[in-house]
Amino acid sequence: MKRTLKIGLTGGMGAGKSLVLEKLRERGVPVLQTDHLGHQLLSEEKFSRSIVRHLGRQILGKDGKIDRQKLGQEVFRDSSKRKKLNQLLHPEILRQVAQWARRESRKSPPPPLVTVEIPLLFESGSERLFDGVLCVSAPLNLRRKRLLKRGLNLEEIKRRERTQWPQARKNRVSDWVIFNRGGRKELKYAVDRWLENFDRSRHKP
Repeated sequence: MKRTLKIGLTGGMGAGKSLVLEKLRERGVPVLQTDHLGHQLLSEEKFSRSIVRHLGRQILGKDGKIDRQKLGQEVFRDSSKRKKLNQLLHPEILRQVAQWARRESRKSPPPPLVTVEIPLLFESGSERLFDGVLCVSAPLNLRRKRLLKRGLNLEEIKRRERTQWPQARKNRVSDWVIFNRGGRKELKYAVDRWLENFDRSRHKP
């Protein structure tokens, strides 16, 4: 019996990573979003108190809890604070990812693959933890258009882009690339085709 392969999913901001993850989930692939794990940790007192102590009370909302929007603005303006936040959260996030992947691989029958979305996978050096990396790619103007619809302004988008690898570099060093230039139907077809190719490669003698 072949072991379960761990696939890291990444891509540029606004490329459509969450949509690809959704399509994989619909096809029965176990999936996990590290952003969700990070959000959960922000609500845990052990982590929230430490984050506020290092980053300042300006990241708190009126309810006294960490405001994710304020936190994002703070860390994308100050690289030292972004580094500190990563130091506080990443080890626990990666521990939970490994724990989740082990649980999934022990199921009967074990899935052929599990997929973990890590937006800053290459930037954080996390690619070494996976058997392969799937990158979601889209043209810059289309990605920015999607981000503007989410409520970010162009200045904020550019500031965040500067903290990440360019899309072309991510494409180049990934094992597979899915292009998300069209609508949901085209993306579903691209995900289906990738899964079929993945399955064929797994069954090669």
